[in-house]
Amino acid sequence: MEKYVEINSMGYTLRGMMHVPENRNEKIPFVILFHGFQDDRNEINFVHTELSRRLCEKEIGSVRFDFLGSGESDGCFEDITVSREVQNGLDILDYVDALPFVDSSRIALHGLSLGGCVASMVAGLRKEKVKALSLWCPALDLVYNMREKNLCGQDVSDIEEKGYADVEGLRLSVDFYKDCLRIDPYAMASQFDKRVNLVHGDQDITASCDVSRKLKDMYGDRADLLIVSGAEHRFTSVPYRKARMESALRFLCDELKKG
Repeated sequence: MEKYVEINSMGYTLRGMMHVPENRNEKIPFVILFHGFQDDRNEINFVHTELSRRLCEKEIGSVRFDFLGSGESDGCFEDITVSREVQNGLDILDYVDALPFVDSSRIALHGLSLGGCVASMVAGLRKEKVKALSLWCPALDLVYNMREKNLCGQDVSDIEEKGYADVEGLRLSVDFYKDCLRIDPYAMASQFDKRVNLVHGDQDITASCDVSRKLKDMYGDRADLLIVSGAEHRFTSVPYRKARMESALRFLCDELKKG
């Protein structure tokens, strides 16, 4: 079953899609999916839609919300900051945790790109509520590079003077930049103490593969890292997409269907 859902976060309505297996007889494991920068709940080439549907086939529920200022959710792109997306993530986690058909001991987070950064931070902040963490091309480096006024290779050195950066016709506010000066994603992510699965392409120039390598070193034996040779940030080939999808599915099924 797929159904439209809404929640309130910071006074804004977030809009999303929930996937729940049919004919369930007991509480189900659940995955929360976080999308990336300038994307929405369906993600690049609808890859999160596919992941949700394939999880549902394996009797794992999921939900995909558009973050504040993205997709169909309230707000505009200028409202976006990493900290606000983290708060969205915390509110989504609380919403899922309260659902009567969800097994609260088996909730995982999954994120792509900036959504991977957000997922890792939420997992660190709420480690007692998160069973497992799945990350595709996590873009923690976006925050640190933004401090140098570099946004995924784009020079945004005039962001303070103008009050915004022009990102493909969208206004990225100076608040986004100032927020990046204050937060430390690696410090937050390091608090998570359970299993992690990382997938990254070795040709990714949007989010450096070094991020996943650093996370693997940080999490140690609790983390698995798949480097897909030839893949860039969007994983735009059938073999690349298949490798990433199967890695996440295998991990999430193994972690959430134990016992």
